[in-house]
Amino acid sequence: MEAGYKIDNLLLMECNFSRVANVTFDNTDAEHIINVEVNCTVQENKVFVQETLKFERKNKEVIEVSATITMLGAFEKVGEIPFTPEEFGRVNGAAILFPYIREQLSNIALKAGLGHIILPLTNFITKNEEKK
Repeated sequence: MEAGYKIDNLLLMECNFSRVANVTFDNTDAEHIINVEVNCTVQENKVFVQETLKFERKNKEVIEVSATITMLGAFEKVGEIPFTPEEFGRVNGAAILFPYIREQLSNIALKAGLGHIILPLTNFITKNEEKK
């Protein structure tokens, strides 16, 4: 392997989901509130990335669907790279974890009779710039 990071492990740390009995499927005014938080810890040549998605579907003032999903990725540095471990974690590590979080939410929504919930793409480069 050339210089970079290799994935040691990806773990589902938390998954909470709830829905009301009568979700209003035909309401196009329902609001989706999506918040993604990324935290990194560096220990020697390892980077641990914890990413949490908080999702709500709100109809007027009623939260019809709510989910919190947290994944943890453990990555090991191999060779020399041109960016810091924190930058890798907040951008690349977060981007690697996000599809697993999307898939978890999509599967839960299907099992809950909601159909697909498709999260929009997230630009982790922009999110990283905002944190600086």
